Amino acid sequence: MPAEGLRIASNSLHANRSGSTPSTQRGSGFALIDLVAVACAVALVTALVVYGVQQSRIRARSLGCRDNLRQIGVALAQYTDTHRTLPIVTLTGTDYRLAQSPLALLVPLLPQDSRASAGIEATYDSTQPWFRQREGFAATVVPTFRCPASGHRDPVESIEAERTHCPLGTLLATTDYIVCKGPNDSWCLEGGVSEVPLKERGAFEIGRPLRPNDVSDGLAQTIVVGEGTSSRQWLLAVKDRFPLTLIDRQTMRSLPAFNYWGWPLLNTSKEQRRTQVVAAGLFGTTAVELNRKPVIETILNTNKLDDCSPRYKNGFHAVSNFRSDHEGGAYFLFADGASHFVSEGIVPEVYRALSSIAGSESVDYIN
Repeated sequence: MPAEGLRIASNSLHANRSGSTPSTQRGSGFALIDLVAVACAVALVTALVVYGVQQSRIRARSLGCRDNLRQIGVALAQYTDTHRTLPIVTLTGTDYRLAQSPLALLVPLLPQDSRASAGIEATYDSTQPWFRQREGFAATVVPTFRCPASGHRDPVESIEAERTHCPLGTLLATTDYIVCKGPNDSWCLEGGVSEVPLKERGAFEIGRPLRPNDVSDGLAQTIVVGEGTSSRQWLLAVKDRFPLTLIDRQTMRSLPAFNYWGWPLLNTSKEQRRTQVVAAGLFGTTAVELNRKPVIETILNTNKLDDCSPRYKNGFHAVSNFRSDHEGGAYFLFADGASHFVSEGIVPEVYRALSSIAGSESVDYIN
């Protein structure tokens, strides 16, 4: 090959080499940057999706809890249409035992999926007090009484039932909803009938049947049922040493504030001294702030039955507070059948006014 041809070929080869190498290097560099960018984008999208799914689940649980209250409201309306009153809370015998659980009386009126659970309708006799029911009936989990946000196992082994020799057994199903006693957190009884002044009464007072016409404050402004979650995150307080929690002497663990739908536990001071049981119950009061931790116990002080003054005014409490696992507040059922979310930052006077049936307060609260 002529020398000139060799030079041309050599120059051409040199040009190809010098021209291709930088291009190849730049291509590799862009691919790496693109890979990092895509990875970051995928991570961001994944995080957003996970966050969205979590928020959707939280919202679904929250709405499920609200819907349960609405179903309870429908059952209450049907009960009232038949009996002309809300479920009556009465005492039986001389030992201050409640005759019936107000929630148990609603079971036959709940949706099919709840009342058909484990054949519960066939196992509960509304003509008999709770302690004469068939053993084991109260261990049946009623879906409507469980808020989806509450994650503990159900039924649970009840220390209270074991210590007090509850005739229903020690395995009991819980409820995340409790009835409203109103702004008064005392137990004031005369012959088994509440003597709490009318302006301080709630929808459920012992021996006082409530008719719709008795709610002079307005059905849309009166709480009848609220959340009282049984989650293990809510522990029981020692009544005279708040905020210390109760430690069970046998297990050396703090006791959770469980409520049992079939067992209307009304712990008395006499029984407490004998069994060392501190317990929550099916009643809730607005005298104690919403979502207070630890939870106030429910106890009937048999030595002070003539004291009708609200306990919150002297620092002693005798009825459990409303609480929920929802962030920032809890759901409540009002007498008109609507359920509303009440913020835990609500003004205490407004909170108490919402739970009285005839306090003559002017309250405009819809949330």
